[in-house]
Amino acid sequence: MKKIIIIISMLLPMAIQAQILNVNSIKQLPITGDDNRANQAVAISPQGDYLLLTTDARQGLVKWDIATSQSTILATESVNGSEVSISDNGSQVTYEKVSYQGKRRHQEVQSIDLKTGKRKAVSSPSRRQAAARLADASSSDRPVLSHHHLKLYITRDGVTRQLAPNGEEERYIWSSLSPDGSKVLYYVSGWGAYVCDIDGNHVISMGNITAPRWWDDNTIVGMRETDDEYTITASSIVARTLDGNEQTLTGNDVIATYPLPCKQSGKIAFSTPNGSIYVIDVTSE
Repeated sequence: MKKIIIIISMLLPMAIQAQILNVNSIKQLPITGDDNRANQAVAISPQGDYLLLTTDARQGLVKWDIATSQSTILATESVNGSEVSISDNGSQVTYEKVSYQGKRRHQEVQSIDLKTGKRKAVSSPSRRQAAARLADASSSDRPVLSHHHLKLYITRDGVTRQLAPNGEEERYIWSSLSPDGSKVLYYVSGWGAYVCDIDGNHVISMGNITAPRWWDDNTIVGMRETDDEYTITASSIVARTLDGNEQTLTGNDVIATYPLPCKQSGKIAFSTPNGSIYVIDVTSE
């Protein structure tokens, strides 16, 4: 990692416990699955009315209606759980179908219209990760982030270049663009979560928060976990602001992992290692 980044991180204040979000309730959803495969939530609709689920083996994709507890099978093939997206109006789901040609892994972007049930291939099979994001790049004015071999790339105005705010030698995962499109949130393996601008400058350390996602332009939500090298033994959902305020949203009674925040609906969904799915109802301060 670049020395300047380490110096910046050391000068940042420790996280200050503060009230960032009001937690109104935490409810477990009545979701059951295969005894041998744990469920995991991978997306929440912008309206907060349904979740998309896959398994810990990344097999299949299921739409789960939160109000009615009805489930709909959308796909049975292997999917890339980190590359599932829902349109702004909640009517279209895009995901990456994973296949293998020999020992080579390929991703193919599939799109499903939830109103008609029609599906179509958005892209041809590709070995490049985050093909779904790149498939949208040509039709969006927003920058698009993608990963390839644990390197971070940004596509702007049809041009893709590597983004390496912490150094080209680092491994980048869990990247996302802030709602206003001005900042990049990402995780550097072995170091933690960071935020920078879309040019890779003005790096801010967000601490060791795993699987971070944006709540709003100033706040991220992620998990703070403890493990024994092989399994997660404890984990809480936390919210943290760019100026260093932090709040733990869940207690010690549940191992809360991989949060899916949705400010529009005031919900944060999360999964547990044994396949339980919960939804936190929150309001902003």
